[in-house]
Amino acid sequence: MDSDLIIRAARVEDAPAIQAMIAALARETIGAAQEVSSVDAIRRYGFGPEKCFDCIVAQNGGSVVAAVVFYDEFSTWRGKKGVYILDIYIDASARGLGLGRRLVAQVTELARARGAFYVRLSVDQENRKATSFYQAIGFEEGAHDRVFILSGAAFDAIGGD
Repeated sequence: MDSDLIIRAARVEDAPAIQAMIAALARETIGAAQEVSSVDAIRRYGFGPEKCFDCIVAQNGGSVVAAVVFYDEFSTWRGKKGVYILDIYIDASARGLGLGRRLVAQVTELARARGAFYVRLSVDQENRKATSFYQAIGFEEGAHDRVFILSGAAFDAIGGD
């Protein structure tokens, strides 16, 4: 399989595969009830005029078997630009081939080319396999960050004069 593997920038026609991988990641980490982006949202925000993320895919033959979704960010503490990996998913058929490391390396290369100095990500608390993987390739757990989200009715209510 490895000889047929191509890692490349995602294209708009990859949106259904990217969405399916995000849905699979949600099912595997949180459960079937987790809401996920639609294919239209992937097209709109990944490839349209409102683009706010990038994606790299791994393709085997004609099938996308892995994807990493990321975007630029800025750290006011570091005073430097970085890249945040939002999602990374590898289909079961492609696991164990070193794709995770290769995808992170590709994002890191692109980050450097964009003038970034770090890559950041978060991992579901229960995903011990992913935690071990990220630590093995050099990521360190942040000692002081906790993730909070304002959404739904709370999002609608705040600042809505």
